[in-house]
Amino acid sequence: MRIGRSLTAVALIGFVALMLLPLYSMVVLASAPDDGDLSGLGFHGFALFDNIGQIMTDGRFPRYLMNSLLIASAVSVLDVAISAAAGYALARLRFPGRAALLNLVVVALSLTPAIVMIPVFVMLSEIGWLNSYQGLIAPFAASALGVFLVRQFALGIPVQMLHAARVDGASELRIFLRIAVPLLRPALLTVLLLQFLAQWDNLIWPLIAASEQDLWTLPLALSSFEGEHGIVYHLQTAAALISILPPLVLFSFLQRYYVSGLTLGGVKR
Repeated sequence: MRIGRSLTAVALIGFVALMLLPLYSMVVLASAPDDGDLSGLGFHGFALFDNIGQIMTDGRFPRYLMNSLLIASAVSVLDVAISAAAGYALARLRFPGRAALLNLVVVALSLTPAIVMIPVFVMLSEIGWLNSYQGLIAPFAASALGVFLVRQFALGIPVQMLHAARVDGASELRIFLRIAVPLLRPALLTVLLLQFLAQWDNLIWPLIAASEQDLWTLPLALSSFEGEHGIVYHLQTAAALISILPPLVLFSFLQRYYVSGLTLGGVKR
């Protein structure tokens, strides 16, 4: 028994070390001095914080960071609000066309972003929303995955609780805000996390819809990170390390809600 546990512990430690190896490589490369020489890396050559300071004080990197935070946060909040209302309505309200709307949501889950990208680009071009924050936010303000996830989770809300609130004279809006939303918190935080990560890593849409450099996000900026003599790899890697921090912090705070939101939503209670 002890031998089996020891082997399991060794295997897990080895797996964790393997997963952390790319992060270690990034730290080593980001710690290179300005000349890019890694041979002198050590206590005297550890220039990670100098490189980070150079990135944050020179160029437009702080603007790209703020753009990513603004767009990812706005999209996440809007998606949570829309998914909460739509998912709850599809699960617990009775109205004509509910089944058809649910079928549309399921069909939308099978569509890849590449299929709708050109039509959305044309529509935004017609209304003059290209090269604008609203053009980067609006196409992702609602997601079929978020609606479906919240709907599945809302099926677990006890019907008797909703009926009791109606008998007490509560309106549907009050029931939704005071009863449904608190019970849906794990699912809503899961949608928030998934959407934030998706928008934080989104490269294709900003590349298409934002030709003005002031609207660039971090993925777009990192993909074109160049200096006077070509790509400066140690600064690019240092910038990539900075871009890891916001999703890492968010995931650390919402991890338990993320796990419960993905598991409890599929369990019939």
